[in-house]
Amino acid sequence: MAITIDDIYDKEFALKGGGYDRNDVDQFLDEICDEMTNMLDHIAKLEDDLKQAQMEVEAAKAAARNAAPQVVKSEPVARTSETLEGILISAQKLADEAVANAKTKAEGIVKEAEEKAIQIVDEARTEKKNLSEELEKLQKNVTEYKAGFLSMLNKYKSLLEGEKL
Repeated sequence: MAITIDDIYDKEFALKGGGYDRNDVDQFLDEICDEMTNMLDHIAKLEDDLKQAQMEVEAAKAAARNAAPQVVKSEPVARTSETLEGILISAQKLADEAVANAKTKAEGIVKEAEEKAIQIVDEARTEKKNLSEELEKLQKNVTEYKAGFLSMLNKYKSLLEGEKL
């Protein structure tokens, strides 16, 4: 199941012993949510820009098709028509190259944003793992401390009871 921004905002941690400062944890999770929101907004904007560029390219292609020169049998007009056709073909090639470059650039930006989002999530998971390990160590230390303390109390109790007799 993918973790959503709402999952992070709504996550509640149980308090045990000393634990971590709940406000610090909440603040850190809020920062992660804000960064994820910014990344998702940026990706959406890039996708919108790509769609807009694709629509502009389609419009330019349609205009180029509609503006195709009419073949006329007159010699000077035929040469002019061939020249215009060459210009249109060159313009179409340039437009196609611009579109290809824009698509490549947009794909690169989207890929970079996705990689950064994955990196942020991976870092958050690593931090979570480290915090869990630290919590386990602290819980183990508490258990050992309690056992030692109880042992010491029992020892003193035995000594005190021995003096009473």
